[in-house]
Amino acid sequence: MQKNVASTLRRLLVPALVALAGAAGCASTARTPEAPVAPPAAAEDSPADPRTLGSAEAQVMIIEFTDLQCPYCARFARDTWPLLRERYVDTGKVRFATRDLPLPMHEFALPAAVAARCAGQQGKFWEYREALFRDQSLLGQGRYAELAGEFRLDTTRFESCRADPAVLAAVRADAALAASSGIASTPSFVIGRVVNGEFEGELMSGAKPFEVFQQRLDSLLQQPQK
Repeated sequence: MQKNVASTLRRLLVPALVALAGAAGCASTARTPEAPVAPPAAAEDSPADPRTLGSAEAQVMIIEFTDLQCPYCARFARDTWPLLRERYVDTGKVRFATRDLPLPMHEFALPAAVAARCAGQQGKFWEYREALFRDQSLLGQGRYAELAGEFRLDTTRFESCRADPAVLAAVRADAALAASSGIASTPSFVIGRVVNGEFEGELMSGAKPFEVFQQRLDSLLQQPQK
């Protein structure tokens, strides 16, 4: 499996933009803010990265770009992700990596992404992320510290992390990676497989139902390994 998501996307082959009529997503019409170039570790796909799930040996991979304030991202997280994780990720068939794409029109998406990463430092990334998606209407009310308490995080460490400029830079590096790959809407998914050591994928945008992912993943899984 490709070890670095940044280099994976830079070599990405996108033969087609997969989109269904009426598919919903959050799209940015503004210019993506400039961000620092991602250091190698910022986009690394490693077993220690809490934002990556599934077997490192899986030949099929999904790279998600999400905005924690986007209602369509919340729809995916609520309606599609649980089945996707249960049937493909937890079974070792597919590796799933999520990356941040806080859109300029969502003022709370950036601090929410930082908070989720900080929860991830204490082993609660996915639980915290799901809680933020459930309570999107409360993102502007200082919900981050309250949630940290609910998940019994070390709140001093959590708040120190939230104030760390390196964490903010890492979120912006994800957004820069998306911009360099022509991805400007959320949720977006790069879905593909490793062929002769290189990742080949297609971009799928919008809050698609589980069946759309199922069809694409089953097709990829049926292909012979190379």
